[in-house]
Amino acid sequence: MSRKQKYIYWIIMVIFSALPIMIDYSLKEKYERFSVFIWSLFLVPNILIIIMHPKWKIIIGSAAFFSFLKYSIVISDGVLNDNLERILLIAGSFVNGSILITVSYFRIRYNKVLEDFKRLAVIDTLTGLYNRRYFDLYMEKIIQKNISPLTLIMLDIDHFKLINDNNGHQCGDEALKHISEIIKSNVRSTDVYVRYGGEEFAIILPNTNLDEGRKLAESIRKSVVEEGFTYKGKHIHLSISIGAALYSGENVEDWIEQVDQALYKAKENGRNQVVIFER
Repeated sequence: MSRKQKYIYWIIMVIFSALPIMIDYSLKEKYERFSVFIWSLFLVPNILIIIMHPKWKIIIGSAAFFSFLKYSIVISDGVLNDNLERILLIAGSFVNGSILITVSYFRIRYNKVLEDFKRLAVIDTLTGLYNRRYFDLYMEKIIQKNISPLTLIMLDIDHFKLINDNNGHQCGDEALKHISEIIKSNVRSTDVYVRYGGEEFAIILPNTNLDEGRKLAESIRKSVVEEGFTYKGKHIHLSISIGAALYSGENVEDWIEQVDQALYKAKENGRNQVVIFER
């Protein structure tokens, strides 16, 4: 929601909060028959609050505030001395409350669905890591922030095609999940880790030099080898090759290409190792 839209909402909220009170005081006798409708104008600011802040605590709090304001004014007018007016007032409050609860429910459900959709758009459903789309968005953002030093490492599961061919694609999926959990357990809260594609993963390390990036990469590599991977009671040998490069002001594509070159060299040199891009 834009600032201008919020500003307009606040103006409408103030108007419709003051309007019933003004009508009650200035035109009370003339519009007494329409008192239920007049006080229902309080629905407008309540609904706008639901739109702006779709949280039950805020919704209930605002509804309680407007109800208190309404009943305070009505009691001061002596309307509650009339049984019919009292019944109409209570009935109107129930109707308004039902409307607010219904609108609130659908607004909160809509927000939850929207948040889930946004999350799924950038999450790899198999591993739970971020996906390539998030990687591209984050890279653009972090480059603009000019964070330094900045290291990127990419890792690839060795002989992954053989794992699939010999044990089935379900085994391959479980291997990807296994590697993902190892990555999660080794990285820091400030790092961003993604499933780059297929059996390849990428980790962006803000405020991390090459030496620190190498240590993290080695920690992940050793964990993959030492922890082992078992599928349906069968031990499956897993290892990974890793490439890393420090960002030095080049465009993102060239930086990724540098990491790819280091990763290719790691595979070419026998796999199960970390290679740093040499300038």
